[in-house]
Parts: sequence; structure tokens; C-alpha cells
Amino acid sequence: MENISLFEGEKKHSVTEIKNLGLNRSEENLKKLLEFFPAVTDIEVKREIVSSIGRQNNNQKIFDFIKNNVYNCGFMDLVYQMYRTCLYKGRTDENFKNLGEEIKNFFNNEVLNKMHDYFFYKQTHSRKILREKKYSKPILLRGNNVETLKKIEKNSVQLIFTSPPYYNAKIYSNYHSYKDYLTDMKKTLEICHEVLEDGRFIIINVSPVISKRPGREFESIRYPIHFDFHKILTESGFYFVDEIQWIKPESSVKNRNGGYQQTKMPLSYKPNCINESIMVYRKNCNFLLDKNIAMYDKTFANDEIFDSSNCWYIAPTANKNHPAVFPKELCRKILKYYSFRGDVVLDPFAGSGTFGEVAIEMKRIPILCEQNEFYCDLINGGNIYVQL
Repeated sequence: MENISLFEGEKKHSVTEIKNLGLNRSEENLKKLLEFFPAVTDIEVKREIVSSIGRQNNNQKIFDFIKNNVYNCGFMDLVYQMYRTCLYKGRTDENFKNLGEEIKNFFNNEVLNKMHDYFFYKQTHSRKILREKKYSKPILLRGNNVETLKKIEKNSVQLIFTSPPYYNAKIYSNYHSYKDYLTDMKKTLEICHEVLEDGRFIIINVSPVISKRPGREFESIRYPIHFDFHKILTESGFYFVDEIQWIKPESSVKNRNGGYQQTKMPLSYKPNCINESIMVYRKNCNFLLDKNIAMYDKTFANDEIFDSSNCWYIAPTANKNHPAVFPKELCRKILKYYSFRGDVVLDPFAGSGTFGEVAIEMKRIPILCEQNEFYCDLINGGNIYVQL
């Protein structure tokens, strides 16, 4: 049997060799691959062996190999490759189709389920997304967003970016309980899911909130809003993609470590919170992001300047008319990385309308939702927005 080296420096050569065996279909190569599988311990090479076996022509030997190894191979990466073979071979061979179903049901694994959904979507849907552009002018929706967003066509928005009201932290945010707050936020996310185009992004800016102490003898409560938003986002039909940290100058945030500085006593330490979470989620769909990108030609590409890490250093912005406004630089980055020129972009909690202002500057079409009449008048002071 041909020797497969396990040294790191020779791994690349080994994987290439296995790929070549897979590309050249023959009984001789299949025999070699079947012999290699139990002898090789390197998982990357072993994975390539499974993939290369699946490319061969002798379906009976391939079927027997998968049936005899899939439940005891020890690594889910190998299971995924075996299941992948079953998906493709199952189009014409009922044995592979049935085996694939057995594998999926046995492991009950989220990756296998997604592989299944992606594969069968691709078999039954067109390669292109057909989009009829619905809106060409900025829109302002006055009132509760759960109701006003019903006026917007389903799947007509290409990006959602917002900062929900922080639970009982500002004068405009007052709820009976944290449970009520999350219930209301979920209602908004569910209607956002309806209007957002399949496969596009919803991005939420949140941070933990601490309640005021009712008295010196009572403890405050710190709410991990970003953790809880993950739950209601996934329940509403989105899946997690990234978390970006918005980092502020320490001089711009509230000082929390004064007590510790005075006493130096353990347990009293509280760090200054200089970051907020920018939570990036994608609307559930059964196709790759490439399909969304393919709707635009290369003239829509960005310039060469970009942020290479998930830490964005941006100073906060003050506004006499609103206690919590987006910095324009933050809006610019979101629009640059997650939308194209001409896209319809939505902020369901518009506040003073900074996102819409920047969107217009960057040649996007904003839809803003706001229920506070003072802020609505502030947003549409120049009569730029159409009101539905």
C-alpha cells in the first residue's frame, strides 16, 4: 500500500494525491482509496479520501463503504462527506436516497439538516433571484412599526439596521417588565423578517442595560440584552453571522470603577463599558450569499479601503433632540459592507433619522419607522420622505 505521510509538511501533498485519485475514476483507484481509509489517521486526509471515494463509479462498493463506516467513523466531518455523497448519488439511486435519510435521522444534526435543505432547494429553484423593485423614494412610516411595516411589500427590503430602544434606560423606553420588552421586540423582528429579502442581513446594535437601584439597600439588575436578542432573532427566522464590537473612547462612557478605585476591595470591581455589540444576522434561506451578490454587476464593488477586524473604533455622537443617536460613521460602515447602491434599507426604530440621512447620501432608499411624532417631524423637516 502506498504510504501516506502524516507529517504537517507533507499533508498538502497527501491531500493533492488523494484528490487526483478521486478525479481519475477507476476500479484501481477506488481500491486504493478504500484501503487508505482505515490506515490514515490525519482527519484532513481522511476527509478527502471519503470525498474521493464518493466521486467513483462503482455505486455498490461506495454504498457498502458508507453503510459500514458512517455510524462509527468518529468524526462528523467524515459523516458530512458521506452524507454529501448520498445526496448526489440519491438523485438516481434509491439505495443512496434511503441511506441518506437514515443518516440524517440518526444524527439529527443541524449541519446535515442544512445540507439537505440547500441541496433540494438548488434542485428545484432557478439560479437567479427575481426582484421587482417596489420603492424608489425615501419612506417615513409614522406609528408602531409592527403595524406600519404591514404597508411594506414582503421581501422588498435589502438591509435592516437599527438600535432598538434600550429597556427602560431612556425616557422614550418604558415597559412594565423585561419580558414585555422582549415580547414587543420579537413582534418587530417577525414583521422585519417578512419585509426583508431572502438571504439579506438584519443588523442590530445593542448593549447590556443596568437598571437604576430603587434604593441604597437594593441591588440593581444588569440585563444581557444582546444574549436575549440572539434568542428572539433566531426564533424570528434569522441566523447568526457575526458580532462586531463598536469601541468608544473610554472618556466618552460613564465611569463605573470609582468605588473600586477608592477601596481596592475585591468583588467591587466594575469595568467601564466602552463597547456595544453590532449583531449581524441573515434571513434564513436555502442558498449561499453568492446568489444575492450575483444580482449586481462589478460596478457596484466597494473601494479598496476596508475594516479588517470586528472591532470598529468610533466616537459616539450627541444630539440635543435625541438621547441616543447613531454616529454617521457607523451608519456608513454598515451601508458600505451590507448593501449596494439603490438598495432599499430599513430602520424600524428610526429615532432622529440619522440612518436615513446617511442612506440618502450613499444613494440607498431608506424606509424609516418612528412612533414619536416629534422625531417624525424632525426626520421629515425637509419633506424628503413619502408618508404611506
